[in-house]
Amino acid sequence: MITFNQFKRGAAVLADTALKTGTEIAERGKKQVDLMALRTKLSKAQRELGALVYSLHKNGEENPELVEKYIRVVASVEAELAAYTPDVSDEADDADVQMLCPSCGAEVDPAATFCPVCGYKL
Repeated sequence: MITFNQFKRGAAVLADTALKTGTEIAERGKKQVDLMALRTKLSKAQRELGALVYSLHKNGEENPELVEKYIRVVASVEAELAAYTPDVSDEADDADVQMLCPSCGAEVDPAATFCPVCGYKL
């Protein structure tokens, strides 16, 4: 039989795990939104550069300073985007996650069906 203290300890562990997981999911979601915003910004800058070059060419004009300015904008956004590439360490951290039994708090294999210490069905 599970005592109240075991239940309380298991509930606390479960709540802490849920909070940590929720926070990690929210952070990853924010990174994805930021990444999408940067990709959109890059696409817009590239379209503007292309439109400028086309317009200048169509009208038989040249404006290397303005073209260079747009190229610098594109390069700047590309540099920002390169800084947002996913960390390999984030992926490695997922492999190190240990699951805890909500009943007794013992470490269990994430693929386990039952706790090896107390037999609780996971």
